[in-house]
Amino acid sequence: MYQLRLGTSLSLFREGFADKLKEAKALGFDAMDLDLCAFWPQRDKEIEAMKGLVDGLEMVKSSGLFFNGVHISFGNHWNFAHHDEAVRAEALANIREILPVIDAYHPNCYIIHGSFEPISDDIRPTQLAALHDSLVQMTAWTKTPIAVESLPRTCLFNTAAEGIAIIDAIPAGVGACVDVNHFLKETSESAVRALGARILTTHISDHDYADERHWLPGEGKIDWMALLAAFEAVGYHGVFNYETTASLSEIKENYDKLFTAYNNGGTF
Repeated sequence: MYQLRLGTSLSLFREGFADKLKEAKALGFDAMDLDLCAFWPQRDKEIEAMKGLVDGLEMVKSSGLFFNGVHISFGNHWNFAHHDEAVRAEALANIREILPVIDAYHPNCYIIHGSFEPISDDIRPTQLAALHDSLVQMTAWTKTPIAVESLPRTCLFNTAAEGIAIIDAIPAGVGACVDVNHFLKETSESAVRALGARILTTHISDHDYADERHWLPGEGKIDWMALLAAFEAVGYHGVFNYETTASLSEIKENYDKLFTAYNNGGTF
């Protein structure tokens, strides 16, 4: 029988965060990711909201849920691959400021977007080099593993092969957050098999292979039986972390049906 711990991403900066933690625990969730991305386009609001970071971390600590990951914000204020060194320096300063605060609460990993977009082909090598330098610096600032998220469209790590190149160039402390609804150039299951033991955590939702959709599994075109078989084949035993707008009760129902179908050799 193959079973993964059920998790979900919860936004610290959205109303009702404490209630969502309690609801997730009551419904039988095992884990959660702390999402810090709500105000990514509005830096002033993000700075103000960050004043509640420690209070949020205390809520997570007392929730009884496994603290799987922290999703760092994104956009140019957090663009660790930007070709403008001043922009990248700001991003590095921003994450360096919060790492020691969060590290005290022992998350399983940090989840970062390797880049913002759009990225043209001519600037891609420069941004890949910048991301490499940023990851080297970040791994010196924290012992908590950093999971670079697979991303869609023109972003860095928009294929498994590019993700492997990014991760394997760092000696230690870096892996992948596999967002299965971000693979547009290959199937999600083939990407999982390629990434293998590099996978630290997941973002789970469905899509149509045209763009990211964040639908519940079964509402799109991912072959979920093949995808779970891929996770099992590569020995992944981490958190099955839903990142979708569905309610917590809908997520729990979907998770139960999905793993029941897989373990009974059925279809989904």
